[in-house]
Amino acid sequence: MSRHWSSDPYFVYALDKYTALRNAGQKTLELDLDAIEEVISNRDGPAYRLFDAMVNIKETEGDEGYRGAPRILLAILEHLGEISKQKQTD
Repeated sequence: MSRHWSSDPYFVYALDKYTALRNAGQKTLELDLDAIEEVISNRDGPAYRLFDAMVNIKETEGDEGYRGAPRILLAILEHLGEISKQKQTD
């Protein structure tokens, strides 16, 4: 079994940042599809990290209705937003 997603800084940081942005009133997220496509297939990129976390959720949270799944998705959206912003500043 893999490490629980809630102990992975990749997701914890992103979810905290997402929550802070929402609390500050942010309502939109802009994604740079070119920037995302550059990293999406990296083994340690967002797609595979999301997959691994979802497998972990299925293994560990089935009794609780897979409550981590929406939080993981929001964390990945934050990462995709960061990837997009980074591309704009490069």
